[in-house]
Amino acid sequence: MHAEIVMVGTELLLGELVDTNANRLAKALRGIGLDLYYKTTVGDNEARITDVLNLALDRSDVIITSGGIGPTVDDVTRQAVASATGRKLIYSADLEAQIAARFRSFGREMAENNKRQAYIPDGALPLSNPVGTAPCFWCEDTGGRGVIISLPGVPRELEYMLDKKVLPLLVERMGGAKVTQIRILRTCAVGESNVDRAIGDLMTTQNPTIGLAAHAGQTDVRITAKADSEAEAESLIASVEAEVRKRLGVAIYGTEKETVPEVIGKLLLKNKMMLGVIDTLTGGLMTRELSDAGFGDRLATDLHTDDIDAVSRKADLTFEPDARDGDCRALAVGLAQYAAPPAGIGFALVGPFKNHSTYIALCGPGQMQLVKAGRNYQNSAYIRSWLAIQGLDWIRRAVLGQLVSPADWEEQKS
Repeated sequence: MHAEIVMVGTELLLGELVDTNANRLAKALRGIGLDLYYKTTVGDNEARITDVLNLALDRSDVIITSGGIGPTVDDVTRQAVASATGRKLIYSADLEAQIAARFRSFGREMAENNKRQAYIPDGALPLSNPVGTAPCFWCEDTGGRGVIISLPGVPRELEYMLDKKVLPLLVERMGGAKVTQIRILRTCAVGESNVDRAIGDLMTTQNPTIGLAAHAGQTDVRITAKADSEAEAESLIASVEAEVRKRLGVAIYGTEKETVPEVIGKLLLKNKMMLGVIDTLTGGLMTRELSDAGFGDRLATDLHTDDIDAVSRKADLTFEPDARDGDCRALAVGLAQYAAPPAGIGFALVGPFKNHSTYIALCGPGQMQLVKAGRNYQNSAYIRSWLAIQGLDWIRRAVLGQLVSPADWEEQKS
C-alpha cells in the first residue's frame, strides 16, 4: 500500500506561496509507515486536476489532496474528485448546517457562496472540520482503484484534520501503523560519485533503503528502515550503518544535524588545540563558520584578505604575481607555518594566483600536507563554500591523525 499527494493551487505554481503542506503530509505518512511515492502540484483548473487524479488513482492506493475546497469559483477540487472517481457532485443539507453553525460560532452569517462547500461527491464520507469552514471528505473510486482524501489548503486546518481524522482512518485501513526510522550519516571531501562507488551495491536493498544527498563539498548518506517496532527498525539500520561506516571510514564526520564546524570545534577543544588560519580565498568563511558554531576561542590567528601581497609581507615572505607553481606552493606552506600556534594547527587557503591556481597548506600534529585545489578558480559563493568545507575537513582529519595524501583529494574543476 502506498500513497500520493496532490497539492492544488495556482499560487504554488507561480511561486507566490511556499508549499509547507506537502512537507507536513510527507512526515505524517512516514510516521505511520505509509510509503509516499509521488507528489504532484496542479493549478486551479478542473480538467487538469481531474487528469492528475485519474493518473494518481491508476498508480496509487491512497491520494491526499490539499487545497481547492474553499467557497470561491476557482475552488474546484470537489468537482474534479467527483469526475475522477465516477461520481456525481451532490448537495448536503447537513454540511450546509455545519458550515452555517461554524460561522455563527464566531458571530458571522454564512455568505451565499459558502454553500458551494456543502457539495461533495455522492457516496463520499464527510469529515467534519471543527477548526475551519471547509468540510473534508474521503471518497472511494467507483472502479476500485483507490481512495481520495480531500483536505484544506489552510495549514492549521490541514494539520488538525490530518492528525485527528485522516491518520486514524489510514492506520485502520493499513491494519496497523508501521515505524519508519531514518539515520543520516554526514560525509565530506569525498564527493557523491566516490560515495556511490563505495556503497552503491548497498543502495539496491529494499529495507533498509539508502539514498544520497549532495551539497557543496559534502554528501549525506540516508538510511531508512520500516518495521513493526522502533527496536526492529533500529536493528535493521544498525547492520547497514556498520557496513557503510566500514567502507567510508574517516570520510564520515558526523550524524543527523551535526555540521563540520561544530565537529571540528569540539575536536579542537577536546584535544586542547588552537588553530591559526590565513585565508585569501573565501573571505573568512571558514573561520566565520567556526565562530558561528561557538568555537571562535579556538582561533589563535584569523587573517582573511584578498591581498596576497599584504599578507605575505606580514609573514615576511616573498610574493611574486607571476610565480611558478613551486613558488606558490612554498608561499602557501610558509603562510601555514606563520599561522601555526604552538602545539596547534596552522592552515592556509591561498590564491588565486595569476594562473588561477589555488593551494591549501597545513602545518601541525607532526605532519604537513599540501593540495592544489585546482585551476580556473571562480569567485562564486559555491566555490568559496566548497573550499571552506574542504579546508575544515582537512583540519578535522589532521586532528584525528588521519590526514589523507593530496592524491586522494578531488581537484576543483569549476
